[in-house]
Amino acid sequence: MTDASATDRAISQGRALVRAIEALGEIEPSGWFERALVRLLLAGYRRRLCGIVEAVPASAQATILGMGSGDKPMMLWVDEGCVG
Repeated sequence: MTDASATDRAISQGRALVRAIEALGEIEPSGWFERALVRLLLAGYRRRLCGIVEAVPASAQATILGMGSGDKPMMLWVDEGCVG
Protein backbone atom coordinates (compact mmCIF):
# COMPACT_ATOMS: atom_id res chain seq x y z
CA MET A 1 0.00 0.00 0.00
CA THR A 2 1.39 3.39 -0.93
CA ASP A 3 1.62 6.33 1.46
CA ALA A 4 -1.09 8.15 -0.49
CA SER A 5 -3.53 5.25 -0.32
CA ALA A 6 -2.75 4.68 3.37
CA THR A 7 -3.45 8.36 4.06
CA ASP A 8 -6.68 8.23 2.04
CA ARG A 9 -7.78 5.16 4.01
CA ALA A 10 -6.93 6.86 7.32
CA ILE A 11 -8.92 9.94 6.26
CA SER A 12 -11.90 7.80 5.27
CA GLN A 13 -11.85 5.86 8.54
CA GLY A 14 -11.24 9.00 10.59
CA ARG A 15 -14.20 10.84 9.05
CA ALA A 16 -16.42 7.79 9.64
CA LEU A 17 -15.34 7.72 13.29
CA VAL A 18 -16.08 11.44 13.60
CA ARG A 19 -19.60 10.87 12.25
CA ALA A 20 -20.13 7.90 14.59
CA ILE A 21 -18.95 9.86 17.63
CA GLU A 22 -21.20 12.78 16.74
CA ALA A 23 -24.17 10.44 16.22
CA LEU A 24 -23.60 8.73 19.57
CA GLY A 25 -23.55 12.16 21.19
CA GLU A 26 -26.99 12.94 19.76
CA ILE A 27 -28.67 9.69 20.81
CA GLU A 28 -30.49 9.81 24.13
CA PRO A 29 -30.06 6.39 25.74
CA SER A 30 -33.26 4.94 27.16
CA GLY A 31 -31.75 2.96 29.99
CA TRP A 32 -28.65 1.92 31.88
CA PHE A 33 -27.59 -0.66 29.30
CA GLU A 34 -27.70 1.83 26.42
CA ARG A 35 -25.87 4.45 28.51
CA ALA A 36 -23.13 1.96 29.31
CA LEU A 37 -22.88 0.87 25.68
CA VAL A 38 -22.69 4.47 24.43
CA ARG A 39 -19.93 5.28 26.95
CA LEU A 40 -18.00 2.19 25.89
CA LEU A 41 -18.34 2.94 22.18
CA LEU A 42 -17.42 6.60 22.67
CA ALA A 43 -14.30 5.68 24.61
CA GLY A 44 -13.21 3.14 22.00
CA TYR A 45 -13.97 5.33 18.99
CA ARG A 46 -12.27 8.38 20.50
CA ARG A 47 -9.18 6.36 21.32
CA ARG A 48 -9.03 4.93 17.81
CA LEU A 49 -9.61 8.35 16.26
CA CYS A 50 -6.85 9.87 18.40
CA GLY A 51 -4.48 7.20 17.11
CA ILE A 52 -5.41 7.94 13.52
CA VAL A 53 -5.12 11.70 13.96
CA GLU A 54 -1.73 11.41 15.63
CA ALA A 55 -0.43 9.17 12.81
CA VAL A 56 -1.34 11.33 9.81
CA PRO A 57 0.11 14.61 8.52
CA ALA A 58 -1.44 17.94 9.59
CA SER A 59 -3.28 18.37 6.29
CA ALA A 60 -4.98 15.00 6.77
CA GLN A 61 -5.81 15.91 10.39
CA ALA A 62 -7.60 19.02 9.13
CA THR A 63 -9.52 16.95 6.59
CA ILE A 64 -10.56 14.37 9.18
CA LEU A 65 -11.63 16.92 11.77
CA GLY A 66 -13.35 19.24 9.31
CA MET A 67 -11.06 22.18 9.94
CA GLY A 68 -10.23 22.73 6.28
CA SER A 69 -12.48 24.72 4.00
CA GLY A 70 -14.31 26.97 6.45
CA ASP A 71 -16.07 24.08 8.16
CA LYS A 72 -16.54 24.25 11.89
CA PRO A 73 -14.44 21.71 13.79
CA MET A 74 -16.40 18.48 14.02
CA MET A 75 -15.10 17.36 17.36
CA LEU A 76 -15.41 18.65 20.87
CA TRP A 77 -12.83 16.08 21.97
CA VAL A 78 -10.03 18.12 20.43
CA ASP A 79 -9.82 19.91 23.78
CA GLU A 80 -9.01 16.58 25.43
CA GLY A 81 -5.53 16.60 23.92
CA CYS A 82 -5.61 14.31 20.88
CA VAL A 83 -4.39 17.08 18.56
CA GLY A 84 -1.21 18.87 19.51
